[in-house]
Amino acid sequence: MPGHQIIIAGAGGIIGQRLIAALRTGSPAGEAGAARITVLTRRAEGRWPAGVEPFVWSPTAAREGDEASLDALAARLAGAAALVNLAGSSIADGRLDAAHRARVAGSRVDAAATLLAAARRAAAPPGVWLQCCAVGIYGDRGDELLTEASSPGDPARDVLVPSSVAWEAAAAPAAELTRLVTARIAVVFDRDAEAWRRLLLPVRLFAGGPLGSGRQWLPWISGRDTARALVWLIETPSASGTFNLAAPEPARQIDVTRAAARALRRPVWLPAPAFALRLVLGKVADAMVLSSQRVIPQRLLDAGFAFEDPTIEGAMPTLV
Repeated sequence: MPGHQIIIAGAGGIIGQRLIAALRTGSPAGEAGAARITVLTRRAEGRWPAGVEPFVWSPTAAREGDEASLDALAARLAGAAALVNLAGSSIADGRLDAAHRARVAGSRVDAAATLLAAARRAAAPPGVWLQCCAVGIYGDRGDELLTEASSPGDPARDVLVPSSVAWEAAAAPAAELTRLVTARIAVVFDRDAEAWRRLLLPVRLFAGGPLGSGRQWLPWISGRDTARALVWLIETPSASGTFNLAAPEPARQIDVTRAAARALRRPVWLPAPAFALRLVLGKVADAMVLSSQRVIPQRLLDAGFAFEDPTIEGAMPTLV
């Protein structure tokens, strides 16, 4: 939807950066022309690309009963072509202890609740609400093939499941107002992505190897395919409900390491035992490193979406 207003909450991360770049240069899905972009930010200062307008908001306005903030946000949302919600604390910014998990869940629910309250007040709600969540909702599932029809994981066993379920539930009422699309995004592999840099660093230092068994499935998607898929979801009127954003060819952790090692001409030899990872990373080890999620983007594939980076081997030249 070139030339239309796109509003992005939580645009400071790698997904927001890649989405903004795609929207500014024209639609990767095929339409010409750039969208007008507004980013919702908590601070007026900060650097944004030319043509991107910041709008200061309070993600906690709904919980705090800040009527003035809600009214101002409603006026900004009114008539927008799309609202993309990426807002919330990162799971990578801590050890996933109880306090960290509460902070992550609270920030995501607060942001969604504030956007929902403002959208209900808007003279015309956004044409589509694109709620970005995570494949962490599936939990640790071994070799099970996970599609959009798969159930969430066990909240008693997988620490990321409760916050993921709460995140999606907070935005679910938006379906009463507009077309709601929930994007469950895999780990984004991109040269500028912090998660990818952490995975690549041991390989660069000649210390790459299996993490735990190395046999666990690592759900991934390239940065450019993430942006292309998000734009496709915005532009496709028939797209609604849940979509997995993951590469169509899943990879095991050791295969990702081997592909990176071949590209960098490094050896693969040093294993990192599970107990050592847990000692260093806490619950993050089980949630993000040792868990296995064999995620397939079934609905995107059924709709004919073409990935530019379907395999980890093919994507590697753009990553190292």
